[in-house]
Amino acid sequence: MTSNHTPAAPPRSLLGLWAHPDDESYLSAGLMDRVLRAGGRVTVVTLTDGEAGFPADDPRPVEERRALRRSELRAAMAALGVHDVRFVGLPDGGLADLGEDEPLAAFRAALADVRPDVTVTFGPDGITGHDDHVVASRLATEAWRAEGCGELWYAAKTHGWLEEWRELHDRLGVWMTEEPTGVEDEEIAMLVDLTPRELRRKRAALAAHGSQSDLVAAAMGEPTYRRWIRQETFRLPALAGALS
Repeated sequence: MTSNHTPAAPPRSLLGLWAHPDDESYLSAGLMDRVLRAGGRVTVVTLTDGEAGFPADDPRPVEERRALRRSELRAAMAALGVHDVRFVGLPDGGLADLGEDEPLAAFRAALADVRPDVTVTFGPDGITGHDDHVVASRLATEAWRAEGCGELWYAAKTHGWLEEWRELHDRLGVWMTEEPTGVEDEEIAMLVDLTPRELRRKRAALAAHGSQSDLVAAAMGEPTYRRWIRQETFRLPALAGALS
């Protein structure tokens, strides 16, 4: 399943601009792996440390949770071979309440430094509807426009994928708001259908994010979880209305 925009080979330089640790692994671990295996380089930037991603009764202080999530991200990226990981350290769950200067500046600085062939981030719906995801998408788009380097790819889900997994999503309450908007097959810029080897490496990256992935994998069951994470889809911003 390809489109006219599908490249013959992975980009040589990939920059991921995300809201929380684990966003990068769920949405682009397979793509990162392909870039690295082709001899390219990968940089990951996360705006928050993900300290809000714990049950309300978690006894650990905020700084301990931040340290844990940072450690998990470093371990996840090490499992893939990514060593350029950058933390901005903004409040988890509070990006919509902040001024945009600091996160926009962080994204622009990364783009200016890396000059990637491709930048990946959330689509405008944020995949799960999380406010932090939506803000990260908007700011990444603004930064990419301002710096003018390479292509921008939005992580997305196809209508077919959403339909295939709808019953499971509804049963487990996967989406934080309404279901993602979804894209048609012809809107796809890049489809990463993971090989068994790539899937093993992605699973290892997600296992490193144990505070976020263990309960989900247990609720789905390991075989189902592996099928659920097996495909990564990206669309171009022009097709998503970002350049209108």
